Order: sequence, then C-alpha cells, then structure tokens
Amino acid sequence: MGFLKNALSTRRAMQELPPMAEIHYINDEELRQLQGCFLEIIKDIDRVCRENGICYMAAGGTALGSVRHQGFIPWDDDVDLLMPRPDLQRFLEIFDRTLGDKYEITSPASKYPLESMITAVYKKGTVKANLQTMDTDLPQGVHIDIFSIESVPVNPVARRIKGTLAMGAQYIAVSTLFRKLSNEKKKEFFFQTPAGRVNYSLRMTVGALFSFLPAEVWARLFERAVSCRKDTGLWAVPTDIKHYFGHIMPKDVYYPPIKGPFVDFEINLPHNPDAYLENQYGDYMTIPPEAGREKHWAIGFDLGESAQEISHD
Repeated sequence: MGFLKNALSTRRAMQELPPMAEIHYINDEELRQLQGCFLEIIKDIDRVCRENGICYMAAGGTALGSVRHQGFIPWDDDVDLLMPRPDLQRFLEIFDRTLGDKYEITSPASKYPLESMITAVYKKGTVKANLQTMDTDLPQGVHIDIFSIESVPVNPVARRIKGTLAMGAQYIAVSTLFRKLSNEKKKEFFFQTPAGRVNYSLRMTVGALFSFLPAEVWARLFERAVSCRKDTGLWAVPTDIKHYFGHIMPKDVYYPPIKGPFVDFEINLPHNPDAYLENQYGDYMTIPPEAGREKHWAIGFDLGESAQEISHD
C-alpha cells in the first residue's frame, strides 16, 4: 500500500527520493536565512493586502507555525497563504503596480506564466529553484504559494460530481505541465526509486495522452471546474494537499480572518484556527518525529544581499 501511494502521488514519491547532484535539502544555516526572506515576502504581501482591502490568511504549516510556535515551524522550508477566489483575482490585478518591482508571479488561467495550479510569488534577485522550474524560463527565486479558496455546492450529489470533474481536470493539467517542463535531469532524479519511476512514467503518459491541448488550456479548464458563481457558505481549497474533498468546511471556519503572532508581527489566520488545523493535521499540537517532517527539494541557493536569519533560540 505504501508503494502504491508513493507511486500515485508525485509529492509522496518526491519525499522518498535521495539527493542528487545539485538537488538537495537546504542546511540549517540556509534555512534560517530562507525564513528571513520568507518573512520579508509575507510582510510585503500583508501590507499590500491591507492597503487594498484584500483578504488573505496563513495556510498549512504557516498557520500551524503561528499557533504552535508564534512564528515559523523551526524546520519549515516553505510558506503557504490562502485567498478567497475574488480576493486572489484582485491581487493578480494589482500585482504589477504594487509588487512588480520587487517580485515575479506565476498563476494559472491568468496573464502570468503557468508553473502549477497554485499562484506563486517569487522574490527577484534570489535563487532557490524547485524541480518544476529547474532549467526552464520560469522564475527561479525564493517563493511562497497562494492557494485559492473556492465555494463548493451544498448539495452532496452536485458537490461529488463537481469535485470529481475538478480533480480529473487537475490531474490532467498537472500531468501535461509536468511533461512540458520535464528534462533528463528530472527523469534521472525520479528514476532513483521504483515509486519515483512509476510516478514519472504515469505523469508523462497522461501528459502525452492529453497533449492535444496545451497545459495552459487544461489549467483554464481546471479553474473553470472548481469555480462557483455564488458563495454557498461552504468553502474548500481544491489545490491543497488533500485536494477538492479534503478541506471542505463552513465558511466561518475560514472567514473573517483573525490575527495571530508570527515572529515580530501579526499574520492573518483562518477565523477558527483550531477547526482548520484539526482538519489539516489532526492532533496539530504534537511535535512530529523528525522522520515525519516534510521537506522540499531545492536547486541552488542564493539570497543575495538581503539574506537575514531567523533565530529559533
């Protein structure tokens, strides 16, 4: 069962892969500097959202870090934010004017480049590429992800149909993009384990079968599949780790956001962080063993002159 889960999930397959050449986990000193860079990005996004009436909130481990550690989870090497769909659309509209001098952005179904089904903001002048962007023309810098919150149907039958179609479109979109951005280095990396080899081959096969439409078109079809014309009072995060059906909760779990401590300022959190984090992690206050702590691969690491460290003392 473990092999099958790893083979079917690209994320799980990647967690089992060993380092290779320049593909590595960052070390402790790099992590402290990386978190300092993340904090700068969060504060800039927070400022722009406050100035323009845009709702955002911390997601996943970033929200957990605020609640459990009053800042970053000590080993956390990424940042996730949430925005309701209308707010994310507004954020994309004002990005160039408010943040474009300092940051780049990728986002599906927009005028910006497509890197995944998740919007990502990259700091210019930094280097920390991931497997998706390595050896491509996409941004290569330190980035944070912004997940879109979508309204979902209240009727369970309609919700099941819509969610199933959305997940199918998502898998096809991700696979066609995976194939488009693939290269020999990525193939060599995945082929280090049997599960990685199966996952890579499956993604490439599905990507080839559906390549009669560009990845950008499949991304737009996915965005159309998850969108809902009205606010039903039931919200979800279809691109998060548990996909469409894993994070369906009443709107008041998410909204309106509340403030929570985060290093030296206050970040926005889901309105009911306890319900949100229990859905995400179960017993979220228990520190997981080191073997159960998620890490992400990096290719290169350079924060330029802006490098600063976050202390966990």
